[in-house]
Amino acid sequence: MNFITVFDQILLLFLLVLAGYAARWLEVFDDETTSGLCSLLVKVTLPALIISSMMVPFSAERLTACGEMLVISVVFYAISLVVAWVVPRVLGSPETDLGVYGFLLMFSNTAFMGFPVIEAIFGKDALFYAAIFNLPFNLLVFSIGIIMLRWGASGERARLDPKILFNPGIISVIIGLVLFVTSVRPPLPVEGALASLGSLTTPLSMIVVGAMLARVNPAEVFRGWRVYAVTGARLLLMPVVVWAVLVPFVHDPYLLGVPVVMAAMPAAAFAAILAEECHTDTKLASQGVFLSTLFSVGTIPFVALLVA
Repeated sequence: MNFITVFDQILLLFLLVLAGYAARWLEVFDDETTSGLCSLLVKVTLPALIISSMMVPFSAERLTACGEMLVISVVFYAISLVVAWVVPRVLGSPETDLGVYGFLLMFSNTAFMGFPVIEAIFGKDALFYAAIFNLPFNLLVFSIGIIMLRWGASGERARLDPKILFNPGIISVIIGLVLFVTSVRPPLPVEGALASLGSLTTPLSMIVVGAMLARVNPAEVFRGWRVYAVTGARLLLMPVVVWAVLVPFVHDPYLLGVPVVMAAMPAAAFAAILAEECHTDTKLASQGVFLSTLFSVGTIPFVALLVA
């Protein structure tokens, strides 16, 4: 592993957050434009990224790897759900903050930061494993994740609305699975368009998070002890717990390393983006994304040393 390469990749993404912050502070765009960019990410660029990342050649070996990694990913998110439920309550969080804190803990930035970091640590061959590992994320973030954030918006226990399951994120997962299993490839112009749109997701999401942070008084970004505790749990507790659970049973370096490194990612950028969509506390969500991204510059290389 090249420590400097990993550090540089994380720093690059953090600088994109600062660029979005500066653009909003300089009034390059306003709140209405920020909301529109959120919708563009959720409904267009992320689905394109999902479909594009799953268009890989089908083989028996990859199918076996899919099954093993999916089982590991399910275990991973079961662990994450328990941590997301317990930690905010142990911290005595206000009822309206439970959903945001739970989201920050359960969903890490696997797609936007995870993919480039995995490539930097393990090489390009690990990206297929990362794409498969990320499948449950795409399903859960648009179901359980939205339930969590709506809970925070209403202050009440949100119920599962069947309509949640028919959203661009989940539909794109289904399309991607069909393309992988059948080995059907869309026409080259369509494939190129999907790749181009998907490539916008990482920089645009970081810029939007930065723009959302610009709404928060700079003095408030570093306030609140609970968000620091949640950030610590996100960056250090999660990867340690995942490693401890998997290491007795998993010996393949990719099958062990990818989940542990993914667990060490900062809070998902979509915490702030979906909070905007769900009309909940975008300031708290943006603060959690900002702080976890800031501190991950130091924690991810440390975790990577344990598994690389």
